[in-house]
Amino acid sequence: MADVISENPITSVDQTKGSETHSEDSATEKKVIYDREHEQGRLKISETLDKLNAYMSLVRSSAEKQFTTEDIVSILKDIGIVKGIREDEIKAALSLLIEKNYTTTDLLLIAEGHRPINERDGEIEILYNQKNPYVEKGQSLLRIKDPFGGKAGEDIYGNPVEPTPGKIPHVVVGSNVVVEETNKEFISNIFGKVTFINNTLAVDKALDITLSPDRMQTSVSYNGVTDLTMERIKEELFGRGITFGIDEDRINTLVITFNTGREPIKKFVVAQGKQPQKGRDGNITFSFETGEGPRYKEQEDGSIDIRETNIIQNVKTGEEIAVITPHIESVPGKDVFGRKIPVAQVKKVTLRPGKNVTVSEDGLHFFAEASGRPILEDDKLSVSEVFLVSGDLNLAVGNIDFDGIVEITGDVEDGFKVKASKTIIIGGLVGACDIEAGLDIQINGGCNGKEQAHLQCSGNLEARYLNEAQVTARGDVIIKNEVVNSDIRCLGRVSVNSGSVRGGRIAAKKGIESFDIGSDIGVKTRLIPGDDYELNQKCSEIEAVIIEKNKEMEQINKTIAPLLKNKELLPKLPEEQRNKIIETINYLKQLQEEKDSLNNTKNELITESLKDAVPEAVVHHYIYHGVILKVGDSRREIASKLEGPLRLYEENERVTVEPYSEKRPLRQARSAV
Repeated sequence: MADVISENPITSVDQTKGSETHSEDSATEKKVIYDREHEQGRLKISETLDKLNAYMSLVRSSAEKQFTTEDIVSILKDIGIVKGIREDEIKAALSLLIEKNYTTTDLLLIAEGHRPINERDGEIEILYNQKNPYVEKGQSLLRIKDPFGGKAGEDIYGNPVEPTPGKIPHVVVGSNVVVEETNKEFISNIFGKVTFINNTLAVDKALDITLSPDRMQTSVSYNGVTDLTMERIKEELFGRGITFGIDEDRINTLVITFNTGREPIKKFVVAQGKQPQKGRDGNITFSFETGEGPRYKEQEDGSIDIRETNIIQNVKTGEEIAVITPHIESVPGKDVFGRKIPVAQVKKVTLRPGKNVTVSEDGLHFFAEASGRPILEDDKLSVSEVFLVSGDLNLAVGNIDFDGIVEITGDVEDGFKVKASKTIIIGGLVGACDIEAGLDIQINGGCNGKEQAHLQCSGNLEARYLNEAQVTARGDVIIKNEVVNSDIRCLGRVSVNSGSVRGGRIAAKKGIESFDIGSDIGVKTRLIPGDDYELNQKCSEIEAVIIEKNKEMEQINKTIAPLLKNKELLPKLPEEQRNKIIETINYLKQLQEEKDSLNNTKNELITESLKDAVPEAVVHHYIYHGVILKVGDSRREIASKLEGPLRLYEENERVTVEPYSEKRPLRQARSAV
C-alpha cells in the first residue's frame, strides 16, 4: 500500500536538531523499517540513515478500534526502538487524528536519539616570535594541539554514536626542522630565520657555514639581525664537525664588525686547514760520473774521437768526492675536520765509506784518502789506486788517463794512449801507442812501435824488447832481449840483458850496457853515454835567453856608442836627454848582469849533472862496425867488429876501448834515480 500524503500535515520536522555538523543526507534520507496492515489501520515506520530519528505515518481504518499510544510504543519496542520515544507527540497526533477525523497523518517524528557533539579541529600553536623570526638551535617553533570537545551520542536503538573526529593540522617539515613526536613539537635544528608558508615550516640558515671543495677552508656568512658571538659561531663550526684550524682572532674581528655595522657577512674565512708539505728527497752528488759506458766528447769540428771514451774516473787525494744532501721528511696536512691529509714519502739515501775514503763527522761529506779510481758498489764508496783492464786495451775501454796505477793484462792496440800518475803494468804487447807513467812502466811483452810509439816515465822502464819506439825515462831502461831502431833518452842506465842494440839512438846519463851492440851489416847505431837530456833542455832554454839578451845589448850599444865617444857633447845635451842616456847605460849593465847570471846557472847545472853521470858503454859479446859513440866532446865510430867484454869511455879527449873485467849480472848494474 502506497504512502498517502495528507493535504493537512500535522507538523514539520526539524532536521537539523542535535548538531550543526550532522550530515544532512543522513538526517533526511529515510528507510522504511516497518510497514504493516493492522485492524486499526496501516502503520509505516521509517528511520533516518543515521538511526537517530524514527518517523511514523498512519492510515486510519474504518473499524471501530483505533491505534493507541501504547500500541505504537509497543510496536516500536518490538522492532528495537527503545530510546527517545516521543509518547506525548504520538498521543497528541492520535487524538488530533480522531478529533479532526483525518484519514492519514504526515510523517511524524516519534523517536529521537541523542546526537554526538563532534570534536573541534586541532590547532597549530606558534611558539616563535613572528615579528622577529630568528630562532636558536633547539628552539621550539610550532606545537600541534589535538582535536578536542567531542561527546558521544546515542541512537534510537540505544547504541552509542561516536562523534566525528576533529582534523589534525598538517604541517610539512622543511629544511632544518625536526619533529619531537612525543610533544608534537617542531624544533629548529639550527640558528636561523623561520619561514611558514603554505603549511611548510623551514628554518633558513642565518649563519651559513661554507666549506671549500678540498675541505681546507671554512667561511661564515650571516644575514641575521641579532648580535653575533664567538660562542655561536664556534657552536655552528663544531656542529659541522669543524674542529681544526679555527682562527679565533678572525672570528672576533667578524663579531665586532657585524655587531657594529650590521652589514651582512659573506663568506668570511674563519678556519683554515694545514696544507701537506712535501719533503725533499735525499740526494748524493758525486764529483765523478757514476754511470757506465763511454762518454764521448765532441771536438771543435763536431767530430768525436772514438778512443776517448772517458770511462776512466779519477779523484785526487783530499778531494771531496761525494756530498749527501739529507732528506727532509714530508709533513702530512690536516683539513678543517682534523682529518689527516697524506703526502708522499721522501726518498732516503745512504752512503758508506770504503777503502781510501773518509767521511766528515756529520756523515755528509766524503773525501778521497788516496788518488785513484772511485768505485761505487751499492751504497759503499771506495777509491782504488789500481785501474785494472782485464784483457786488451781496445775501443771498449778507450784511452786511459788515471791518477794511480794502471794494469792491463792483455795488449795495448795501436793508436791508444795510456797515462798514469803512478806505475803502468802491461801484461802483453804494446803497439804504436803513447804510454806515460808518473813512476815505472813495465811491459811483460815487447813494443812494436812502428816509429809512432812514445814511452815516457819518471821511473824505470822494463820490457822484453823495443822495436821502433821512442823512450824517455828518468830512471833505468831495462830490456831483456833487444832494442831495434829505437830512440831512448834516459837519466838512468840502459841495459839489454841478453840481446842486442841495433840501430837508433840511445842517450843514457848513467851509461849503456848490452850483450851485443850493432850488427854485422853495419847498421848505424848511435850511443851517447853520460848524456842528461833534462840538462840539455834546460841549457838550450838558457842559451836561447842569452842569445836574445846579446841581441838587445848589441842594439843598445849601436845607439849610444856615438854619444859615449864624444864626451864633450854629453854635458851639452838637454837634461831630459842626458837622463835618458844614463837610464839606458844602467839598463845595459843590468842586461850584462842577467847574462852573467844565466851563464853561471848553466855552468852550475852542468857541474852538478856530471857528478853522478857515468859516461861509458859496456858490451859483453860483440860491438860491430857502424856503431857511433859520443862521449862528452869526443866521438868515435867503430870501424870493425870488436869482441867483448869491453868498456868504452872518454879519456884524454878521445873514446877509449878497454877490456871489461867486472864479472856481474847485468841486472846489478841498475842505478837508482
